[in-house]
Order: sequence, then C-alpha cells, then structure tokens
Amino acid sequence: MNPINKYYSNAKFLITGEYLVLHGALAFAVPLKFGQSMEIYPTDKNELQWVAFEQGKEWLQFTIQQQEIEIQKTKGKTEKEFICFLLNKAKTLNSNFLLNLGLQIKTEIDFNRNWGLGSSSSLINNIAQWANINPYELHALVSNGSGYDIASANYCKPILFCKNGNHPLIYPVDFSPSFSNQLYFVYQGNKQSSEESVNHFLNIKTPPKNKLNHISNLSRKITKIKSALDFDLLLADHEEIISGILDCQPVKTKHFTDFKGSMKSLGAWGGDFLLIRSDMRKNDVHQYFFQKGLTTIFSWNEIILG
Repeated sequence: MNPINKYYSNAKFLITGEYLVLHGALAFAVPLKFGQSMEIYPTDKNELQWVAFEQGKEWLQFTIQQQEIEIQKTKGKTEKEFICFLLNKAKTLNSNFLLNLGLQIKTEIDFNRNWGLGSSSSLINNIAQWANINPYELHALVSNGSGYDIASANYCKPILFCKNGNHPLIYPVDFSPSFSNQLYFVYQGNKQSSEESVNHFLNIKTPPKNKLNHISNLSRKITKIKSALDFDLLLADHEEIISGILDCQPVKTKHFTDFKGSMKSLGAWGGDFLLIRSDMRKNDVHQYFFQKGLTTIFSWNEIILG
C-alpha cells in the first residue's frame, strides 16, 4: 500500500553559535545527509497506529486514541506521551487537524538516536508539515530552543540563522572550503539532553552584547573562510568565548591536548559531536580517536548535505 502522505526532514549540526543563538546571535548550521521520514497510511480503525523505526529496526509501537491526544498537555515521561503532546499542540494551531483518526503513522530515522542529530526536531518538523502549520510556532510550543534545527530540517544547504520569534531570519550560504577533506565529525559517546543544556544556559546571566556580536561576526567569517589556518583560528576564538561564558574548559584543553589539529564542541558541551580539522592523514585521524575509544567518525563530505 502506498502512503497517502509522506514527509522528510533533515538532521543537522550547529557549527557556530551554540548557546548564544538563544539570545539572538547569528549561527551557522548545516543540514546532514541523515534525516527522518514520516509516512501516513489509512486504516479502518478509529485510532492512530504509531510505529517508529531506527536504521531499519522497529523500536517503538503503540496506538493512540483521540482522548489521549486531548488530555496530553505536558511532555510527559514516555515517547508516547511526548508524541501525544506534539499532536495536542499541533491541533491548537490547526483545529481541523486529526478530526478523525483511522491512520497508521510510520516514522524512520536513518541515524542513531543517541547521536543527537535532531530526532526530536525532525519529528516536530514532519508533524508540522502534516498538520499544515508553521513549524516554528509548533517548535515554540514544545521546546525552548532557538529553532535553528527546524530551519536545517527544511533547507538542503548550509544556513546562517538568527532567532526572530516564529519567523526567524535564514540566509542560505554556499560553503565548500578547499580543505573540506581535512574536516571530521567525531562522536564523543555521551549524548547530552538539549533541553537540559538550554535550560541551564538560560538560567545563567545574559551574555554581554559584545560577545553576541563577536559570535555573529565569527559566524559570517567562517562561511567565507579560504584557508585552513584561518579556520583553525576562528574555531579557537569561538571555543574561548563559549568556555568563558560557560566557565568550563574547551574540549581540546580538557581531553585532547596532544591532538595535532583544531577542535570544537558542537551542540551541548560535554557530549555529542566534535568538529575537527587536521593535516594528518585520514587513517591517522581515525587511529588517534580509536585509541581514545571513539569510533564513530565521519568526514565532512560523508555527512554534510549541500
């Protein structure tokens, strides 16, 4: 049976602007070749049959009744409660959404959910497409994030992003550095909770305006970078600014002082992925991190879309 509707949203990396994007700093984000699909099928039962796959393997299955959607006013603690919450909020934005159930929903992500690449944001964006609503409005109702991940879910090339309510400023950019074969993404094996990290950051003092402007300028510069050396300097500058605001050490200083190359945390500091650039051969880069117990490594060209 063919689906009556099908949707797809990209996964993402935030290259610059983590944390400060929440306060209006310009950030640089890239969509990935990974993502999440959603297919809608008709059924003869008055319920939603929800089934989710991860890299081809089913990991979630349940049914949803209309009343369960209507009463789910909070995120809850389970996957089912969270999905009911998303559907509840989608219905507040479109009263004609899901008047009748009788559907099977099949979702599939083609990456490991523990990698922190946007399993939630891509689901939110898919549901917004399905409900025919503004994805940023839905995102604002269910998340305290900036919405850059929603933008990346919809764009097939790198973007500069600035938070601006339900209508963020988005500037598609071309980014094809001559040294892209020297860029890698390394998973640290410690998935961070984006929501907890955002909440923690929002509870500390507001970053000074000059720091926000500095990061915005850095984001612009990095999209136009020509040399690997200049790229290294910008990454180091960015790490210094964020480490000062968060009052914690940059990841290279803390864990990889002997690494021959530049390194930057992506997303929530302390977990998820690192962006690195190195003159070392690919095999040597892999061997270095393998010896540290980190075996999930992607080259730039393997994972970046556009």
